[in-house]
Amino acid sequence: MPDAFYHQLDEALSAAKGCALCWLEARQVSRYLQGVANDGVNNIPLRLKLEKRGGYCGEHLAEFVELASPLPSAILLEAFLKLRLRNAAKGGRPISPDCEACEVSAKTRSSLAKNVKRRKREAELYGRLCRAGLCLEHLELVCRELPAEVRARLIAQQDELLHQLAEVIRKHDYRVNEALTEAEKASIKRGLAFYRPLE
Repeated sequence: MPDAFYHQLDEALSAAKGCALCWLEARQVSRYLQGVANDGVNNIPLRLKLEKRGGYCGEHLAEFVELASPLPSAILLEAFLKLRLRNAAKGGRPISPDCEACEVSAKTRSSLAKNVKRRKREAELYGRLCRAGLCLEHLELVCRELPAEVRARLIAQQDELLHQLAEVIRKHDYRVNEALTEAEKASIKRGLAFYRPLE
């Protein structure tokens, strides 16, 4: 029987435009939000639980509205806005949502880390991770569990980016009369995307 984790990784490797582990996390959150959009808003206990937690964070509320039809979007948005406006009218402390979708993301990330830890001695894992286009957060997450030589391979994938950033810095020295290459110009955006994956 094929390994479910490797199957998920392979699916992410073929579908993800950036970090494969970000893709897996986003897919789980999207599935959760889709479930709420399909049935959850008619489930009064679920809606009350979401309200009690302060609703969704802005990012996940926007994602919910993007994938849901207008009726469930309006139902949740009205509920969350009423909650926050009542709180503001009472002069209460600002509500910081305990976002259930963020919790789904965190649980998925924890599950990914456990799967990497379980397979940390498997060459099959190393090859997949080297092709995964990991963002910095996921790189740090998996490197905690991997042997030094695999960590070195993953980190070496950023050598060109670091070199190009160093060239941007060097070429801005007033004593250097060299133009930036297109790759060097793009390195800041690539570095930012590695540091914080762009949706």
